[in-house]
Amino acid sequence: MIRHLRLFVLGACLAAGAAAQAQAGPFAAARERGELVVGVPYLAPPPEAGAKIRTPDGLDAAMADRLGQSLGLPVRLRQLPPEQASAALAAGEVDLALADDTAGQPASVAVQPTGYAARPKAVIRSDTRLRRPADARGRSVCMAEAATASRALAQSWGAVVRTYRVPSDALVAVREGSCDIGLVDDAVWDPLIRFPEWKKFSSTLAADGARRERVWLLPADDSASRDWLGQEMRAWDRAGAWKAMTAKWARDVAFDVYLDQEVPDCHG
Repeated sequence: MIRHLRLFVLGACLAAGAAAQAQAGPFAAARERGELVVGVPYLAPPPEAGAKIRTPDGLDAAMADRLGQSLGLPVRLRQLPPEQASAALAAGEVDLALADDTAGQPASVAVQPTGYAARPKAVIRSDTRLRRPADARGRSVCMAEAATASRALAQSWGAVVRTYRVPSDALVAVREGSCDIGLVDDAVWDPLIRFPEWKKFSSTLAADGARRERVWLLPADDSASRDWLGQEMRAWDRAGAWKAMTAKWARDVAFDVYLDQEVPDCHG
């Protein structure tokens, strides 16, 4: 009887220990919920009914999806300005968030660098004489609404700023001549310009503006998630994840532009 009782107590202790270990695993709340909720600074408005779906600006969605795949969880994006991240993390409304400006974050928020850093780079017709940022003064400069760094940089040049819902719309404007300069991240500029149809738009301006690194924000007291995320970012770097994601983004956006310029709308 005593032996059986001891075995029962031992089993209960092992079960409790396993439960505690599972609870202490990375992103335990997301696993319990069944989805990973990621805050991003900007979500493009959904397309109108019947409208074409287009690639969003930046790599936020791709990064969140890749993280979800590593965790074996579906991902839900939520628009979350960085200044609201600490409150949303504390309330469990998001599991982590993406940002490129960590200023003002309290000690309750941990910052995990991703390794992805970029700054705006110009896409210009090769037969123009625009070469320096000063040449952009008074010129039309186009970018996606989400590209806040590009917008601020163009404004500092004294340019006429025009924003579009998605990057392909801005690039179509450049290709059709209704915009003098398009701005995209320099990390995606190189793979985009390699496409033959972009050869005539391979001029650019001298590098300007600060390089910003995308970072993850998560609760500072969640050591299991912090440790796992740090290891995951190192694994992404070793696997060449950033090269793969930027190449895919460029391919997708180039195809979006092709559809807009070359393929007639079957819906009239």
